[in-house]
Amino acid sequence: MSFLNRLLAAGCAAWMMLGSTGCSRLQTSIEDLMSPPVLTQEQAEIRNALSRVSGDSNIKYKYPQSGDYRSSFIFYDIDSDGSEEALVFYQSSSKGDATWINILDRDSSGQWISVCETPAPDSTTNIDFVSFEHLLDSETISLVIGWEDTRSSKTIIAYNYQNGRLLSMYEREYDEVAITDLDENGTTDLVLFTQQPQSTLVFLACCTENGFETVDSATLSHSIVSFDSIQAGKTHDGQSALFLDSTVDLYETSFQVTDVIGARLREDGSPALTNLLDTPQTSLSQNTLRPAQNLFCRDIDNDGTIEIPTLSPLPGYEDALDEDTLFLTTYNRLDTTSGQLIAKQSGVINTQHRYMIVFPQRWLGTVSAVVQPEDGEWSFFAYTGQLGDTSTMLLKLRVYSAKDYHDKFDSDYFELIEQKGLFEYYAYIPASNSDLAITREELTEEMFFFLD
Repeated sequence: MSFLNRLLAAGCAAWMMLGSTGCSRLQTSIEDLMSPPVLTQEQAEIRNALSRVSGDSNIKYKYPQSGDYRSSFIFYDIDSDGSEEALVFYQSSSKGDATWINILDRDSSGQWISVCETPAPDSTTNIDFVSFEHLLDSETISLVIGWEDTRSSKTIIAYNYQNGRLLSMYEREYDEVAITDLDENGTTDLVLFTQQPQSTLVFLACCTENGFETVDSATLSHSIVSFDSIQAGKTHDGQSALFLDSTVDLYETSFQVTDVIGARLREDGSPALTNLLDTPQTSLSQNTLRPAQNLFCRDIDNDGTIEIPTLSPLPGYEDALDEDTLFLTTYNRLDTTSGQLIAKQSGVINTQHRYMIVFPQRWLGTVSAVVQPEDGEWSFFAYTGQLGDTSTMLLKLRVYSAKDYHDKFDSDYFELIEQKGLFEYYAYIPASNSDLAITREELTEEMFFFLD
């Protein structure tokens, strides 16, 4: 039975049911509809200007739930005139349940006045995110807003602000969106993902001679349950790409998988989406299928390119995949020329405390590990064919809270190597004549590092 089939068969184990987190674009906050505190005279003037234009002093402010802008007051030079305008999202009882965008500017006397107002596309709409982008050219600022209704249906609208009017120039439903210059032409593109029962649709929208529009679509062969991380970055050979880590359900079990989306130019010069992992010649995304342990693509060695994680059982765990199985995590570079994932760095990850022990080359295939459930101690040893044979011990690791009691016996052996927040990380390296032995310097400078 292949590793993938064994992984699927063991899918109901508890370690596959961990929750998922993502990058900042995917993180949300609970919206508070109470009026925000008036911290400055400027904000008081804006509040009064809104009261005048709405005819209502009882205004409820709306907050974007994700993205870089989380305030109901957003200051930005949207018309590129050298001074910032104020964008305010609010509800007014005099206008029903609708959410409104109001743009305010200073008049010749320096007072804030309302110069533009437009409603959200739905009478009960919340704000997913707000972003300011160069969608049309390097000079013009476009306002991009993700709107979400009470049914959690999302619609993205790109606006241009011209002559005191906020004009919609693009609109499409989405479940998740990435904002990046995927085709590398100097303007920003929108890559939108939409979940389907058995697949996921991907749409590419960018500037064309006809304006800003959807120019291509593609299909991912799996239905995504949740979008966990989307990163814009480079492949090993320098191609711009989106690295998408998501949760999928296979046989009622949660797994994570990676997709890598790029763009290529057609013969007529227009951009088209391309799946960089799954092509007619290769199908690499299935190699990234892994237990849902919050392991995402990352620039693991700080070389400017994004690496992709894959998992395989440590020696001794190949035939007994369960909640106690320990895995070797390998971060791979994607070589789009050869269509291969090429290993760059491998090691064991402690998902609870978010650190990685990078295996030196001599450890690969020769070293395994066990975890003591009583105290969470990790032990690394030369594998001789039996997990119970730890006679050639190479390393032990323990994590304590700074407030925990430390047994004096432990202190005689374990040495503090790192501290992060309230946690202290201790290591014991036994004296050994084995070729697999490591030094404290090798551990602290080359092997141990935090993921977050």
